[in-house]
Amino acid sequence: MEWLKKKRKQQPSQPQPTEHSPALQLLAASCRYEEHQALYPLDWTVQPQEFWVVLGPNGSGKSSLLDLISGTTSASSGSIHINGRPFQHYGRRELAQSLAVLPQEGLPPLGITVQDALEMGRFPYRDPFGREPDPQSANVLLARIAQRLSLTDLLDRRLDELSGGQRQRVALGQVMAQQPSILLLDEPTAYLDIHYQLDLMEWVQEWRAEGNLTVIAVLHDVNLAAQYAEYLLLLRGGKVVAQGTPQQVLTADIVGALYDIQPPTVIHHETIAVPQMLFRASPDEDSKS
Repeated sequence: MEWLKKKRKQQPSQPQPTEHSPALQLLAASCRYEEHQALYPLDWTVQPQEFWVVLGPNGSGKSSLLDLISGTTSASSGSIHINGRPFQHYGRRELAQSLAVLPQEGLPPLGITVQDALEMGRFPYRDPFGREPDPQSANVLLARIAQRLSLTDLLDRRLDELSGGQRQRVALGQVMAQQPSILLLDEPTAYLDIHYQLDLMEWVQEWRAEGNLTVIAVLHDVNLAAQYAEYLLLLRGGKVVAQGTPQQVLTADIVGALYDIQPPTVIHHETIAVPQMLFRASPDEDSKS
Protein backbone atom coordinates (compact mmCIF):
# COMPACT_ATOMS: atom_id res chain seq x y z
CA MET A 1 0.00 0.00 0.00
CA GLU A 2 2.84 2.36 -0.84
CA TRP A 3 0.31 4.29 -2.92
CA LEU A 4 -1.64 5.17 0.22
CA LYS A 5 1.40 6.88 1.74
CA LYS A 6 2.15 8.77 -1.48
CA LYS A 7 -1.40 10.00 -1.85
CA ARG A 8 -1.48 11.29 1.71
CA LYS A 9 1.66 13.33 1.10
CA GLN A 10 -0.03 14.98 -1.86
CA GLN A 11 -2.79 16.45 0.29
CA PRO A 12 -1.67 20.07 0.81
CA SER A 13 -4.17 20.84 3.54
CA GLN A 14 -3.30 17.97 5.87
CA PRO A 15 -1.65 19.11 9.11
CA GLN A 16 1.98 18.06 9.33
CA PRO A 17 3.47 16.69 12.56
CA THR A 18 5.97 18.83 14.39
CA GLU A 19 9.45 17.45 13.72
CA HIS A 20 10.33 14.59 16.09
CA SER A 21 7.05 15.05 17.98
CA PRO A 22 5.09 12.08 19.36
CA ALA A 23 2.02 11.01 17.43
CA LEU A 24 0.07 11.18 20.69
CA GLN A 25 0.90 12.49 24.14
CA LEU A 26 -1.28 12.55 27.23
CA LEU A 27 -0.07 14.66 30.14
CA ALA A 28 -1.96 13.94 33.38
CA ALA A 29 -5.11 13.52 31.27
CA SER A 30 -8.14 12.19 33.14
CA CYS A 31 -11.81 11.50 32.51
CA ARG A 32 -14.59 11.95 35.06
CA TYR A 33 -18.35 11.56 34.66
CA GLU A 34 -19.99 13.40 37.56
CA GLU A 35 -19.10 11.23 40.56
CA HIS A 36 -17.45 8.46 38.55
CA GLN A 37 -13.70 8.67 37.86
CA ALA A 38 -13.48 6.68 34.63
CA LEU A 39 -9.79 7.37 34.04
CA TYR A 40 -7.28 8.69 36.54
CA PRO A 41 -4.54 11.15 35.47
CA LEU A 42 -2.51 9.39 32.82
CA ASP A 43 0.87 10.20 31.29
CA TRP A 44 1.28 8.28 28.05
CA THR A 45 3.36 8.82 24.92
CA VAL A 46 2.88 7.07 21.59
CA GLN A 47 5.52 7.55 18.91
CA PRO A 48 4.74 7.67 15.15
CA GLN A 49 4.06 4.29 13.52
CA GLU A 50 3.83 2.41 16.80
CA PHE A 51 1.10 -0.19 17.31
CA TRP A 52 -0.41 -0.11 20.81
CA VAL A 53 -3.19 -2.28 22.18
CA VAL A 54 -5.11 -1.32 25.32
CA LEU A 55 -6.21 -4.27 27.45
CA GLY A 56 -8.28 -4.51 30.61
CA PRO A 57 -11.54 -5.83 32.05
CA ASN A 58 -14.90 -4.20 31.46
CA GLY A 59 -15.09 -0.80 33.15
CA SER A 60 -11.32 -0.37 33.26
CA GLY A 61 -11.32 2.91 31.32
CA LYS A 62 -10.42 1.63 27.85
CA SER A 63 -13.35 3.24 26.04
CA SER A 64 -12.97 6.44 28.06
CA LEU A 65 -9.36 6.64 26.92
CA LEU A 66 -10.37 6.35 23.25
CA ASP A 67 -13.09 8.94 23.81
CA LEU A 68 -10.49 11.37 25.16
CA ILE A 69 -8.14 10.82 22.24
CA SER A 70 -10.88 11.13 19.62
CA GLY A 71 -12.43 14.20 21.24
CA THR A 72 -15.76 12.53 21.94
CA THR A 73 -15.19 13.40 25.60
CA SER A 74 -13.24 16.37 26.96
CA ALA A 75 -10.45 15.73 29.44
CA SER A 76 -11.40 16.54 33.03
CA SER A 77 -7.79 17.50 33.70
CA GLY A 78 -4.45 17.52 31.94
CA SER A 79 -3.80 17.89 28.22
CA ILE A 80 -3.69 15.87 25.01
CA HIS A 81 -1.36 16.55 22.08
CA ILE A 82 -1.81 15.15 18.57
CA ASN A 83 1.30 15.24 16.38
CA GLY A 84 2.89 17.78 18.70
CA ARG A 85 -0.07 20.19 18.83
CA PRO A 86 -2.62 20.67 21.62
CA PHE A 87 -5.86 18.91 20.82
CA GLN A 88 -7.91 22.07 21.18
CA HIS A 89 -5.92 23.73 18.37
CA TYR A 90 -7.47 21.37 15.82
CA GLY A 91 -10.63 22.14 13.95
CA ARG A 92 -13.02 19.28 13.17
CA ARG A 93 -11.95 18.92 9.53
CA GLU A 94 -8.26 19.25 10.32
CA LEU A 95 -8.48 16.69 13.10
CA ALA A 96 -10.20 14.25 10.74
CA GLN A 97 -7.22 14.52 8.40
CA SER A 98 -4.94 13.32 11.20
CA LEU A 99 -7.09 10.89 13.20
CA ALA A 100 -9.74 8.31 12.32
CA VAL A 101 -11.82 5.94 14.44
CA LEU A 102 -12.99 2.45 13.48
CA PRO A 103 -15.81 1.61 15.93
CA GLN A 104 -16.58 -1.92 17.06
CA GLU A 105 -19.99 -1.95 15.37
CA GLY A 106 -18.50 -0.89 12.03
CA LEU A 107 -21.11 0.66 9.76
CA PRO A 108 -24.85 0.20 10.37
CA PRO A 109 -26.97 -1.53 7.70
CA LEU A 110 -27.99 1.66 5.92
CA GLY A 111 -29.54 1.96 2.48
CA ILE A 112 -26.43 3.49 0.89
CA THR A 113 -24.04 1.74 -1.47
CA VAL A 114 -20.54 0.59 -0.63
CA GLN A 115 -19.20 3.20 -3.07
CA ASP A 116 -21.09 5.96 -1.25
CA ALA A 117 -19.77 4.73 2.09
CA LEU A 118 -16.17 4.77 0.88
CA GLU A 119 -16.59 8.27 -0.56
CA MET A 120 -17.82 9.52 2.82
CA GLY A 121 -14.27 8.96 4.08
CA ARG A 122 -13.12 11.79 1.85
CA PHE A 123 -15.12 14.50 3.65
CA PRO A 124 -12.09 16.10 5.40
CA TYR A 125 -10.60 17.01 2.02
CA ARG A 126 -13.69 18.21 0.18
CA ASP A 127 -14.84 21.79 -0.08
CA PRO A 128 -18.19 22.99 1.33
CA PHE A 129 -19.88 21.87 -1.90
CA GLY A 130 -18.50 18.34 -1.60
CA ARG A 131 -15.94 18.74 -4.38
CA GLU A 132 -12.55 17.03 -4.32
CA PRO A 133 -9.48 19.21 -5.01
CA ASP A 134 -8.18 16.40 -7.27
CA PRO A 135 -11.11 14.16 -8.30
CA GLN A 136 -9.00 11.87 -10.48
CA SER A 137 -6.54 11.06 -7.69
CA ALA A 138 -9.40 10.53 -5.24
CA ASN A 139 -11.13 8.09 -7.62
CA VAL A 140 -7.89 6.14 -8.09
CA LEU A 141 -7.41 6.01 -4.32
CA LEU A 142 -10.94 4.69 -3.70
CA ALA A 143 -10.62 2.09 -6.45
CA ARG A 144 -7.38 0.80 -4.99
CA ILE A 145 -8.85 0.62 -1.49
CA ALA A 146 -11.82 -1.35 -2.84
CA GLN A 147 -9.47 -3.72 -4.63
CA ARG A 148 -7.24 -4.20 -1.59
CA LEU A 149 -10.20 -5.05 0.67
CA SER A 150 -11.95 -7.22 -1.96
CA LEU A 151 -14.84 -4.75 -2.20
CA THR A 152 -14.75 -4.06 -5.96
CA ASP A 153 -17.58 -6.49 -6.71
CA LEU A 154 -19.66 -5.01 -3.89
CA LEU A 155 -19.44 -1.32 -4.79
CA ASP A 156 -23.02 -1.15 -6.08
CA ARG A 157 -24.44 -3.20 -3.21
CA ARG A 158 -26.21 -1.49 -0.32
CA LEU A 159 -24.88 -1.83 3.20
CA ASP A 160 -28.13 -3.37 4.39
CA GLU A 161 -27.53 -6.22 1.91
CA LEU A 162 -24.12 -7.11 3.36
CA SER A 163 -23.01 -9.35 6.19
CA GLY A 164 -21.48 -7.92 9.35
CA GLY A 165 -18.00 -8.95 8.21
CA GLN A 166 -18.47 -7.27 4.84
CA ARG A 167 -19.70 -4.06 6.48
CA GLN A 168 -16.64 -4.06 8.75
CA ARG A 169 -14.44 -4.24 5.64
CA VAL A 170 -16.33 -1.25 4.22
CA ALA A 171 -15.81 0.61 7.51
CA LEU A 172 -12.08 -0.04 7.30
CA GLY A 173 -12.08 1.15 3.70
CA GLN A 174 -13.84 4.32 4.75
CA VAL A 175 -11.18 5.20 7.32
CA MET A 176 -8.45 4.29 4.80
CA ALA A 177 -10.01 6.82 2.42
CA GLN A 178 -9.70 9.36 5.21
CA GLN A 179 -5.89 8.86 5.07
CA PRO A 180 -5.17 9.57 8.75
CA SER A 181 -1.80 9.37 10.45
CA ILE A 182 -3.41 7.92 13.61
CA LEU A 183 -6.00 5.14 13.64
CA LEU A 184 -8.09 4.29 16.70
CA LEU A 185 -9.70 0.83 16.79
CA ASP A 186 -12.47 0.25 19.32
CA GLU A 187 -12.82 -3.53 19.66
CA PRO A 188 -12.83 -3.90 15.86
CA THR A 189 -12.97 -7.71 15.96
CA ALA A 190 -15.86 -7.97 18.44
CA TYR A 191 -18.46 -9.25 15.95
CA LEU A 192 -16.16 -11.07 13.53
CA ASP A 193 -15.34 -14.75 13.23
CA ILE A 194 -11.72 -15.87 13.48
CA HIS A 195 -11.13 -15.64 9.73
CA TYR A 196 -12.26 -12.02 9.51
CA GLN A 197 -10.53 -11.12 12.78
CA LEU A 198 -7.19 -12.16 11.35
CA ASP A 199 -7.92 -10.54 7.98
CA LEU A 200 -8.76 -7.22 9.59
CA MET A 201 -5.69 -7.22 11.82
CA GLU A 202 -3.47 -8.15 8.86
CA TRP A 203 -4.89 -5.31 6.76
CA VAL A 204 -4.30 -2.83 9.56
CA GLN A 205 -0.77 -4.15 10.10
CA GLU A 206 0.07 -3.80 6.40
CA TRP A 207 -1.40 -0.32 6.26
CA ARG A 208 0.64 0.69 9.30
CA ALA A 209 3.86 -0.66 7.82
CA GLU A 210 3.42 0.91 4.41
CA GLY A 211 1.49 4.08 5.18
CA ASN A 212 3.30 5.62 8.17
CA LEU A 213 0.28 4.88 10.36
CA THR A 214 0.11 4.92 14.16
CA VAL A 215 -2.40 2.42 15.57
CA ILE A 216 -4.08 2.39 18.98
CA ALA A 217 -6.54 -0.45 19.48
CA VAL A 218 -8.79 -1.64 22.28
CA LEU A 219 -9.09 -5.43 22.27
CA HIS A 220 -10.44 -8.11 24.60
CA ASP A 221 -8.47 -10.96 23.05
CA VAL A 222 -5.15 -11.09 24.90
CA ASN A 223 -3.57 -13.56 22.49
CA LEU A 224 -4.59 -11.56 19.42
CA ALA A 225 -3.20 -8.42 21.04
CA ALA A 226 0.12 -10.14 21.75
CA GLN A 227 0.48 -11.20 18.12
CA TYR A 228 -0.08 -7.76 16.58
CA ALA A 229 0.85 -5.08 19.12
CA GLU A 230 4.32 -3.70 19.61
CA TYR A 231 3.28 -2.31 22.99
CA LEU A 232 0.47 -2.94 25.45
CA LEU A 233 -1.21 -0.59 27.92
CA LEU A 234 -2.99 -2.47 30.71
CA LEU A 235 -5.78 -0.68 32.58
CA ARG A 236 -7.84 -1.65 35.62
CA GLY A 237 -10.18 0.64 37.54
CA GLY A 238 -9.10 3.62 35.44
CA LYS A 239 -5.43 3.22 36.39
CA VAL A 240 -2.40 1.87 34.55
CA VAL A 241 -1.40 -1.60 35.73
CA ALA A 242 1.51 -2.02 33.33
CA GLN A 243 2.80 -0.93 29.95
CA GLY A 244 5.49 -2.31 27.69
CA THR A 245 6.06 -5.01 25.09
CA PRO A 246 3.99 -8.21 25.17
CA GLN A 247 7.02 -10.07 26.48
CA GLN A 248 7.36 -7.57 29.34
CA VAL A 249 3.76 -7.33 30.55
CA LEU A 250 2.01 -10.54 29.57
CA THR A 251 3.11 -12.59 32.54
CA ALA A 252 0.85 -15.00 34.39
CA ASP A 253 0.81 -12.89 37.56
CA ILE A 254 0.14 -9.56 35.83
CA VAL A 255 -2.65 -10.91 33.62
CA GLY A 256 -4.21 -12.88 36.47
CA ALA A 257 -4.34 -9.77 38.65
CA LEU A 258 -5.56 -7.63 35.73
CA TYR A 259 -8.65 -9.76 35.13
CA ASP A 260 -9.03 -11.11 38.69
CA ILE A 261 -8.63 -14.70 37.55
CA GLN A 262 -6.31 -17.59 38.19
CA PRO A 263 -2.88 -16.88 36.68
CA PRO A 264 -3.10 -18.28 33.15
CA THR A 265 -0.70 -20.79 31.68
CA VAL A 266 1.82 -18.99 29.46
CA ILE A 267 2.66 -20.84 26.26
CA HIS A 268 5.81 -20.14 24.27
CA HIS A 269 5.12 -21.52 20.82
CA GLU A 270 8.05 -22.29 18.55
CA THR A 271 6.61 -20.28 15.63
CA ILE A 272 5.24 -17.35 17.63
CA ALA A 273 7.75 -14.99 19.22
CA VAL A 274 5.27 -13.60 21.75
CA PRO A 275 3.60 -15.23 24.75
CA GLN A 276 0.23 -16.89 24.29
CA MET A 277 -2.06 -17.70 27.21
CA LEU A 278 -4.34 -20.54 28.19
CA PHE A 279 -7.15 -19.43 30.51
CA ARG A 280 -9.13 -21.59 32.88
CA ALA A 281 -11.96 -21.11 35.33
CA SER A 282 -11.18 -20.73 38.99
CA PRO A 283 -11.84 -23.72 41.29
CA ASP A 284 -14.92 -21.96 42.70
CA GLU A 285 -16.36 -21.56 39.21
CA ASP A 286 -15.58 -25.19 38.39
CA SER A 287 -17.59 -26.35 41.39
CA LYS A 288 -20.64 -24.39 40.22
CA SER A 289 -20.79 -26.15 36.87
